[in-house]
Amino acid sequence: MKGKDRFTKDEANRIVALIEQKLKAGKDEQKKIRDKIRALGFYSTDFDMGPGYGYTVEDFKRVVKIV
Repeated sequence: MKGKDRFTKDEANRIVALIEQKLKAGKDEQKKIRDKIRALGFYSTDFDMGPGYGYTVEDFKRVVKIV
């Protein structure tokens, strides 16, 4: 595991906001946003997110623990 699976409420809120931005952004901007998400410790590749590409806020909340 590169990242972590437990996040504070503040970290989770920041990641959620970034995921929402990522879902609306173009391809080039998405890369920058994913880098910010990884800097907070969330790597989607650490989790089996199911079929398809990308992930949503619901996917994030489903696979991590918020403390």
